[in-house]
Amino acid sequence: MPIDHRIRWSSDAWRVDMHAWIREALAARGERVTSIAEHRVRIWSAVLRIETDAGVRWAKEDHPAAASEMAATRIAHRVAPDLVLAPLAIDVASARLLTADAQVLHEDGKAPLDTRVALAEAAGALQLALAPHAEELVAAGVPDLRPHRLVDHVRQRVAQAGALPAAHPMHLHDDARADVLALLPRLRRLLDVLDETALPSTLEHGDLHLGNAFLVDGRIRIGDLGDAVVAHPLGTLRVLLGTARAHGVDVADRARIRAGLLDAWSSHADRPALEDAADAAIALSGVQRWEAWWRLACDAPIDAIDAYRPYVQPLLRTLGDAEAAIAAP
Repeated sequence: MPIDHRIRWSSDAWRVDMHAWIREALAARGERVTSIAEHRVRIWSAVLRIETDAGVRWAKEDHPAAASEMAATRIAHRVAPDLVLAPLAIDVASARLLTADAQVLHEDGKAPLDTRVALAEAAGALQLALAPHAEELVAAGVPDLRPHRLVDHVRQRVAQAGALPAAHPMHLHDDARADVLALLPRLRRLLDVLDETALPSTLEHGDLHLGNAFLVDGRIRIGDLGDAVVAHPLGTLRVLLGTARAHGVDVADRARIRAGLLDAWSSHADRPALEDAADAAIALSGVQRWEAWWRLACDAPIDAIDAYRPYVQPLLRTLGDAEAAIAAP
């Protein structure tokens, strides 16, 4: 049965329970709540703004399909506390998270180039730190999209998308399924390119842009891990470069952002090999983007997700084409 979680997040019963959790979690820290207000409810999460005697706090409850954010956040903060937005409280079972207020990195999607480069560098540092913990992340429920699984995963999701109602935004009709499956030889060649550099799989944020990172004590902290998967690290460039392109960052400056992430991996391969791997990973990254939407939308009512059809439908069509992927981040 289709489920629209926005209905539950708008109910009095949910508010009573969520508010009680917030107050209890903050009381355990010695903080007194003075007000709680709804900030935003979307199909993937509900976010609340909390005023306390210690400052502003934020609470979030994820769609069950994105609940792995809590485990990913807990592990990432344990391993690299200076690179991740610190959780004040986490309830993995209920997919709930509390954080302190933090400065976003942008104004209406815009920021200095140096900020974008620094975000890429921070992403690379976090990925390096988490690479030895890939198995732990998978065991904790973070989706496993490591390269050796991609071809079988694409086959499975294409078949499942074909079984959805024809009106569903994630439905793939016969010709669309055939087009995606015809790309599999190309995908295998790209996977061979990734094999040549042998970068370790690690946490791939899945949606890393300026709005999902923050400035705390002068350092960039990465947050919002709801779309994160364990995958090839360089797929993160899809959104980093795509959102920069969408905000008018030119090709030369996008190359600096790209270099910011690649530099983190310079001890693993030479620059030409990393450049080739980056192109291949970006070209394959539609799998990660499709997976994030699939988990949120495959069981949702059509009217709850129809507005996202323009974002969803092109994703698998970009497979094998790095330029198309960046144009549709």
